[in-house]
Amino acid sequence: MPIPSYGAAPLSKTFLLVRVLQVISMIIIVGITANFVSLIVSSGIEPPKEFVGTLSVTCIATLYCLVSIAFYWSEANLGLFVMSGFDSLLLIAFIVVAVTVGKPLSFLNCYVIGKASSKEAEAASAYAFTESVTANLNIVGNKLYLGNWAGATKANCFETKAIWGLSIALCLLFTTSCILLPTLFYKNKKAGAAPKSVDV
Repeated sequence: MPIPSYGAAPLSKTFLLVRVLQVISMIIIVGITANFVSLIVSSGIEPPKEFVGTLSVTCIATLYCLVSIAFYWSEANLGLFVMSGFDSLLLIAFIVVAVTVGKPLSFLNCYVIGKASSKEAEAASAYAFTESVTANLNIVGNKLYLGNWAGATKANCFETKAIWGLSIALCLLFTTSCILLPTLFYKNKKAGAAPKSVDV
């Protein structure tokens, strides 16, 4: 089944590429975030609200994107405007996710984690993290802060920054799809218009 052109084949293919990149980015975010939430919950602590929010928004967005590809392929002409509206809402949601996740991470340097200037400083840092975790262990309503989780290990730091980076990338991708969808609608309308009759 060929890719619908909507009167502008290059733009149509670009939209499908953007949609595939969105789905791939969101699947990666869901995988990393779900793993973090599982690890944190198994230790008896409520996960950071940033992770829970990111996971919720990303799961809903992934489902929508997968369904929208089928509608796009079935040449949903007026549906392009509806999809543009949903993409705009998801753009706003991912801007909120990027800002919320990025706020505690912006000053965190992953390369210096585990390279403390002295053994005493490293031990003090590990002790502070352990005290934070044990103080909140198995107490309902107590949560681990995102900065504490990301700063615990170098792997946590890089994976959390990957979530942040992919959220920013999704902002750009949803902006692109918000621009492409109405453009494809107008191109399709223009291509489908009947030619004017010429009087001789």
